[in-house]
Amino acid sequence: MLEKKGFKIAIGILAGLVVGAITVIAAIYILILVIFFGGPPKVTKGIEKYEQTMKENTTREYGKARTEFLTFPKKVPESAFEQDEKPVFYNSYQDTWDDPTYEVYLKCQYSDEDYQAEIERLKSVEKTYSEYDGRKQSLQYDDSDRFKYPAYIAIDHHDNAYEYALDLGDDSIAYIYTAYKNSEKNLKKIPSEYLPSDYDESLSDDNAFYFNIWDENTTCYNIYMQPKYEGHSVTHGLSAYNRNELDNALPIGGLIAFPEDTSKFIDGTFDYRRDDDFGYVFLEAKYSAEDYKAEEARLQNEDQCYATYDASTYQYPAYVVFNGEQDEKYDNTDGVCYKKYEYALMDEENNRIIYVFLLNPSMRKLQQYDEYLAVNKSIY
Repeated sequence: MLEKKGFKIAIGILAGLVVGAITVIAAIYILILVIFFGGPPKVTKGIEKYEQTMKENTTREYGKARTEFLTFPKKVPESAFEQDEKPVFYNSYQDTWDDPTYEVYLKCQYSDEDYQAEIERLKSVEKTYSEYDGRKQSLQYDDSDRFKYPAYIAIDHHDNAYEYALDLGDDSIAYIYTAYKNSEKNLKKIPSEYLPSDYDESLSDDNAFYFNIWDENTTCYNIYMQPKYEGHSVTHGLSAYNRNELDNALPIGGLIAFPEDTSKFIDGTFDYRRDDDFGYVFLEAKYSAEDYKAEEARLQNEDQCYATYDASTYQYPAYVVFNGEQDEKYDNTDGVCYKKYEYALMDEENNRIIYVFLLNPSMRKLQQYDEYLAVNKSIY
């Protein structure tokens, strides 16, 4: 009798362990799905939800949405609701690890006047990168056989994505964005006739690769990717200093040591130059004694500036962020390998700080800035 009871207890314990193990495995599986696939897609339907949904789409942090939806209208005009064919809107978003999965579809029939206005808007869409050098890109127009209808393209099979607007005729326009929907069969709403004829092929690993944008023979396009700089630009004068414009103009992901603005300067100078792969930024600032100390404290804060103190390399003590590091192809916006220097020179006696950024420095082009350079020029 005791043996039979003991057997039942053992079976119960074993069953409990099995159930527990299955529960743990299921929990881990669900956790993995949430982490890697973000749970089920969030699907929104109905034109009445368009503006709110697109606001959510355009305010997600980078990585959660890799587009500004420039082809899509900010709002649907009233005339679209007065036509025989009413507006159609579908939005599917899934936060899949580091890559967002999207299917966004809008189709509208407009009045003659609103249709013409929308076509003119698509023709005039531009993405400007820096006022310092005037780099900008537009929607690419394609009326080839690749699309059944004329297309205004913002993204063409780059980074596993498409974004474009189709002029369907009859005062109708369809707007489309897909990301990581690499096969037509994965699309739920977008009609196949609105896709390019090479949709599946163009989104294969070889063709939709992120780095293909830098291949001179590439057929992909992305209006949101800063084009390679080729030319010459110069800007002088303290009033021209604009940190955001500099971040856009330089292919290094933004300056670090440089101040946000010049509001605390007593006096100063600013010089910017860019020639193809060469460039520099010099910002000289005269501070009050109090503001000088505050700025030095910012430069000493490793969480803000990541700078290393150097008392010997330059003609003044310096806080050095970059000292000849190279940006590889995947670290900058145009695929060129850059050698970069960024540091702040501390002239404590005069409450003066000189902020310096050099891109592939050339001593011949930097002769007039000898005071701002290393004592031993061979480091360049």
